[in-house]
Order: sequence, then structure tokens, then C-alpha cells
Amino acid sequence: MPVYQVVTSGVDLTEEQRTALATRFTHTHHHVTGAPDPFIRVVFQPMPLGLMYTAGRIEPSFILNAVCRAGRSEQTRHELMDKLYEVIQDVVDLPADQVVVVVSDTPSSWLMEAGMVLPEPVHEAEVQWMRKINEQFPGKYQQYV
Repeated sequence: MPVYQVVTSGVDLTEEQRTALATRFTHTHHHVTGAPDPFIRVVFQPMPLGLMYTAGRIEPSFILNAVCRAGRSEQTRHELMDKLYEVIQDVVDLPADQVVVVVSDTPSSWLMEAGMVLPEPVHEAEVQWMRKINEQFPGKYQQYV
């Protein structure tokens, strides 16, 4: 459901840091929103220093762009951003002005997972969707129904 895109320039993440970030972003998103872990994607896109600019200057940057289903409260979005920022600082420890966290809302009807349009982030709709996905992939997601 959500896709977390980490774009870095001049910030060389180790495999250990990438694993920690992916694991902790997944845990954080699940904890804050209730989205099932298997549907939380994290993508890393490192860029060489010199291909990303801030105010027209080449500077190290860490950008986290999260695309999520629309329909959650502003309070939930702010909690998610705060906790994601804390994870980044705990794992990578960068100057605050090098870190950008974006949580973008996309209507559920514009998102597809496993060939099925996603439900609204409402418990009843999610339960029904999970039942359908369990029919399509017997046993694979049973623990999330």
C-alpha cells in the first residue's frame, strides 16, 4: 500500500543502515496506521553528490517521500512524519537541514496492490479487501485478516 522512496545524495548508507531504515519505516507505518507489513514497500535510490541541489547549491541530502492512501487525519500524518524523522536521525544522524520527509496522500481508488484496487483506510473495507486477497493468495496473508 504505502511506498517509501529514500533518495540520498552525498549520504552513503551502508547495507546495515538500509536494512534498519526499511525495517523501522515498516514498523512505524504499521504502528501508526495499522497497514499490514507485507504491503509496505521501501525503495532506496542513491544519487552521486552533484546531482541534487538545495537552493541552487550541491549539498548532501536525505529525502524520504512516502506515498500513502488518503483518508487519514492530519494528526496521524504528523505523528507518522515525526516518528519517521526520529528513525532517520537514530539510524543516520544527519544535520536537520539535510533531511526532508514528505507524506503524500493518494486516493485509494488510484492505487493497486496484487491486481486489486485498494480499499479506503476504514477497517471494514480493509477486512473485506484482505479476504479477497487471501482468496487470490491462499494462506499467504491469512494472519492479516
